[in-house]
Amino acid sequence: MPLQFQRLLHAAVPSTLDAFRPPSREREPETIVFGARAGAHPSQRPPVEIFVGSERGQFRAEHNLLWSIEKHRDPTRIYRVHLLRDLQGFRRRFWLTGFTNYRFAIPALAEGEGRAIYNDADQIYLADPGELFDTPMNGRGYLSINERDSSVMLLDCRRMQAVWTLRDAQSSSRRNLERQALAQGLWGPLDETWNARDSEHESMRSRLVHFTTLHTQPWCPFPHQYVYFDNPTDPLWADLEQESIDAGFMPIHACRPSRRWHHTWARLSRRHDADRLLAVLATPAPSSSREQHFVADFLQEVPDLDVPWVLERLFQVFGEVILHVDEPALARPDLPRRSRWFWLQHLQLAARRHPETRWRLRYRQQPWRCQWLHGGPISEGSIIVLTHRKPGHNQQAKAIARRLSERSGLRLEHIEVGLSEPEFALRLLLRRPLAVAVPDDAQVIVASAWVCGGVARQLARKLPRLRLVLSGRKAGPVPEHGAVVIQCAHFNLPPHPNRLITTLPLNAGEAVPTRMTDPWQGWLQAERRFALLVGGSSRFHTLDPQRAQAMLRHVCRWAERYRAQLLVVTSRRSADLIPVIDQELPKHHYLYRWSTDDPANPYALVLRHADQLVVTGESESMLADAVSRGRQFLIWPVPARSGLLWQRFAEKVAVRAVQPRINRRGTIRPQQGLTYLCARAVERCWVLPPRDIGTLHGRLYAQRLAAPFGQGANAAYDASLEFEQTIAATMELLALRDAGQSSGCQPVENSRAISP
Repeated sequence: MPLQFQRLLHAAVPSTLDAFRPPSREREPETIVFGARAGAHPSQRPPVEIFVGSERGQFRAEHNLLWSIEKHRDPTRIYRVHLLRDLQGFRRRFWLTGFTNYRFAIPALAEGEGRAIYNDADQIYLADPGELFDTPMNGRGYLSINERDSSVMLLDCRRMQAVWTLRDAQSSSRRNLERQALAQGLWGPLDETWNARDSEHESMRSRLVHFTTLHTQPWCPFPHQYVYFDNPTDPLWADLEQESIDAGFMPIHACRPSRRWHHTWARLSRRHDADRLLAVLATPAPSSSREQHFVADFLQEVPDLDVPWVLERLFQVFGEVILHVDEPALARPDLPRRSRWFWLQHLQLAARRHPETRWRLRYRQQPWRCQWLHGGPISEGSIIVLTHRKPGHNQQAKAIARRLSERSGLRLEHIEVGLSEPEFALRLLLRRPLAVAVPDDAQVIVASAWVCGGVARQLARKLPRLRLVLSGRKAGPVPEHGAVVIQCAHFNLPPHPNRLITTLPLNAGEAVPTRMTDPWQGWLQAERRFALLVGGSSRFHTLDPQRAQAMLRHVCRWAERYRAQLLVVTSRRSADLIPVIDQELPKHHYLYRWSTDDPANPYALVLRHADQLVVTGESESMLADAVSRGRQFLIWPVPARSGLLWQRFAEKVAVRAVQPRINRRGTIRPQQGLTYLCARAVERCWVLPPRDIGTLHGRLYAQRLAAPFGQGANAAYDASLEFEQTIAATMELLALRDAGQSSGCQPVENSRAISP
């Protein structure tokens, strides 16, 4: 919803924020101390005091900020980090974030003593924070990069105590508090390298990066509020998070839990299984117990700050963890309300630390609504590939499924979807379920395009254990868990952690082989073999008879110049062009007139044996097949249709979805209003941006995979590189174990079909 309406709703009905912004219950900040490292001689310099404004949804950002401090700090010095979360007495209803005014309470929280650094949680250090702490202040009360940006500050707590009182911080607005300090001349400039905002980041120069644009924060903290796009600093934040996982960094752990943990344990100790809980959470069990499963129905009582280490201990001890989470309305009203997204992110992080552990989440929000999510490694079962009437889509799904089967060792089966697009749309409208039987051991569904993708989603809703691999422009929105969507860059869709971007569809040479080669022996025995693959008019492109005639003339002259034998292969969309091509093509060349299930179709033969290949540029599938040859080919561009009303509308929506607006501080405004609505429409695939075929051609030319017609095409390349990289990323996201190159795993053709 637009940000303004959202603020009004939260002000009028505070309970709408409960799952994301819990009640103010903390009397003081949680403090984490980084002491002198083992073997380092302790420094005599004063401790570095850092106050971090944070909230529940920013727990991943908070963790990364703490790791960046630990990574870059002086090992001989003491650093005290105070987490400003859910403090009592503050009026938070109209705050943009859950910690907007906490920064102005720092002088009071520090009791007017010494210096303090303030950081928003959405920042990371690239240098020692001690250098910022020791910066000369020249008599100023606080330093920041400009008078309107207080997201990074160095404060003199004694001077600021009288200006920013605790009462003012609790009740006044941020703008008034900043204006009050400016009026008294307390502000001073800070080196801009201590607050490089998004695209301002300069490698080897910036000392702190601030991910200030809320809808480009790489950890996607509030998917209910924003549609997230790429951050210009990627992959800086993600690489740092992976470093912290590899290092086993856990600032709050079993030996140093949060302050609230002791009250929580007092409640848990009254459970009937308290002894077992104590044994699990106190000391890890021996590795022999990893085959056991554990049902955790107590996590709703665990404080936010303790959830990571509790899950870490469970994932470390057991082979399977089953979590039961009920909303407080179904349990106890004194327990915190936390969203499914909160639990899902924590589980995904724990799974990254312990990929060998299986997990299941039962999240019950209402008495009538209970959802299951599954995660963890898959080592046995089957992969189901759904096919439909369009060969281009089938080729992609089959190629992906076959390679996943080969690498994982899972059995491969095919199911044909016999529904047409109108029939499937009618079933969706009438909410008529599809009677589809999948094997009991089915683990992964691979599907391409709208109909097969929709069937796969219905199967996944019915059987939550299923994981999906969806491809194609109309694959639909990316599910939040248990799915991978593979799409092309020229579709211009928003980024997503589970959306894998490729240059072209992953057909990988899955064209139906030519079973009857006798009609083409003359072409095969020619000294030089040239070929032309003809597509045709589509929804967005026009290849009319006049253009086809001009194309044939140029291609024939080109073949004659090189004294080559030409084979023209038509397709399903070329039916109206065959008479023109037949009339224009000299008799000594070859023409294939397309027909359904024709064993003499030379399409695969051409891909394998043509010395030079020309492809009409409107068909992504034909371009992908041509790329799979591993040799350069030529593209004949087909003009786009003009004047399509829906296409112009979709283009405007796509442009508005990414159009930035700058605020007074010089940063990009949060997504709101019409920009938000357009971004959400694109993200949920209500409106698909027009395919930019021109950009696709440019990418192929830049990567030397193809060349425009009229230029030479002789270079060879490794056509499997992008395909293998995408398959590897898919297996990692789906937690498929790599069984190596399994030659014994062959697809099992299955006669089952989905039909009306």
